[in-house]
Amino acid sequence: MAGEIILGYDASEGARAALEQAAALARALGTKVVLSYGYGVWQVGGEVGDQQNTIHEMGMRAAEEGAARLAELGVDHEVAVRPARPWEALLEEAVERDALMIVVGSHGESPVIGALLGSVPYKLIHQSTKPVLVVPT
Repeated sequence: MAGEIILGYDASEGARAALEQAAALARALGTKVVLSYGYGVWQVGGEVGDQQNTIHEMGMRAAEEGAARLAELGVDHEVAVRPARPWEALLEEAVERDALMIVVGSHGESPVIGALLGSVPYKLIHQSTKPVLVVPT
């Protein structure tokens, strides 16, 4: 289905606000929400590999929580978890699905901090060919 809404979701307060907005938009537009979570991949083992597995498990729990909320709201949805950095996962999902837009929450950092630390909304705004909606917390 072209025109889906890609939702970046990590169970943070900002992501929850973004989910509510994405759900309202999906209902109004008669489209689906694709809840997307990206987890970075490093080719190492040991403690770093364990940390990566933990991040993946946290993402799966967050995705389940988000999917449950979308179901409560009666919004058609699916979950897409990718082994990529969060912003890359969202961009890939949006391009592959010819998405209508990407919706993410803001953690409230300043633009300077976002640029220096590489926030997901900052990277999306500057690299996406699809519209990006950043929902404030």
